[in-house]
Amino acid sequence: MITMTKRMTAALGILGTLAFAGVAFAQTTSAVVTTPAASQPQVLTVGAAGRVLLRGTISAVSAGSVTVKSWGGDWTVNVPSAAEVLPQGSTVSGFQAGDFVGVQGTIDQGASWTVTASLIRDWTARQALNQEVKANVQAVRQTEAAGPKTIQGVLSNLDATAQTFTLTNASGTAYTVSFASGVKMLAKNWTTLDFTKVNNGDTVRVYGTVASSAITAEVFRDISVK
Repeated sequence: MITMTKRMTAALGILGTLAFAGVAFAQTTSAVVTTPAASQPQVLTVGAAGRVLLRGTISAVSAGSVTVKSWGGDWTVNVPSAAEVLPQGSTVSGFQAGDFVGVQGTIDQGASWTVTASLIRDWTARQALNQEVKANVQAVRQTEAAGPKTIQGVLSNLDATAQTFTLTNASGTAYTVSFASGVKMLAKNWTTLDFTKVNNGDTVRVYGTVASSAITAEVFRDISVK
């Protein structure tokens, strides 16, 4: 087995830049080197205890691991089930080649150029998610400005197939809700909602046209689903 000292020495020779940050590893004192050829700065910081901060571009995705191209070449990043995967709700299997990612974890002393992740974040997916949220918020504001009424309450009598339900507001008034063509469905965090995640008892908000006790919703937002 290659010792940690030998591994660090080899890495110094190959990379030319390797920072031993110790306790400061988790702070903002990480060694960051930017290459003009990359759209995002590649980063490799290794602490004295083998703790790693790695940033680079995914070149391959497999079950439970990704290959990340960064300083020194291709790094195998194993992602155990206990690791935190970000953005929230994403999975490693959903990452794509070409995505820019950040990894926190530890050097695997039993394998070359291998990291076991405690956290992995897909910055490319996060950027796309931010853009989606901004677009959804803007669309809802435009819908509100056009005059539809906003009603919040508890969902019941859900018919997932017909996509209809009963909404009961705080004063106890019950409305039958159906969706307009092209309805926008949103989660609490303003991301696009998978309607299969909606359940009876959820707190929801609808923006739409009210006719007596019926609502035709142009926007549906489930406050209980993140």
